[in-house]
Amino acid sequence: MPTDRDSVSSPEKKSRFAGPKFLLAACLAAAAVFHAPPALAHNDGGSWPAHDMRTIACEGAFVNGKGIVKAYTPRYATAWSGRSTDTVFWNPILYRYNGKQYVQWTGVGSWDAYAYVTQYGLNPDAKPGWRSTATGAQISFLSFKDLPAGSYKVLNQLHWVSTGKTHSEWGPNACTIK
Repeated sequence: MPTDRDSVSSPEKKSRFAGPKFLLAACLAAAAVFHAPPALAHNDGGSWPAHDMRTIACEGAFVNGKGIVKAYTPRYATAWSGRSTDTVFWNPILYRYNGKQYVQWTGVGSWDAYAYVTQYGLNPDAKPGWRSTATGAQISFLSFKDLPAGSYKVLNQLHWVSTGKTHSEWGPNACTIK
């Protein structure tokens, strides 16, 4: 005979399988959350291939009163749907807080790094990881040097070669040079 603990159905019709069904549904829902593909980032209502921006770190101030901001390469980026591979370029743009808002501190430069990507992330077979466009060497961050005290943020730009589309996204944090 079922007990109240075994049933979550109405009192008129008790089922001894309702509790296990609920538990199974909860487990399947949790599994879907942990195994779901990454959510697509959005910019101005457009959908972009999955990607994940990393943080920045401030270091300094040094003897000369200047500091460094390190902008870390994106954790991953993927190819556009329907494409098996793609090349993605990354350009971090530094902003500094002026007391009212963040304003651009560095100009928009060249695309500083690139990565070969697949539908699943960075391509492990073709020059894996993010690479400097200047040297071709693998990198994990870019440095902005000789910066005065202040609060900084980075606007990341990603550019997919296959489509010619560029996405801009703020990094997840700000940091301060004192």
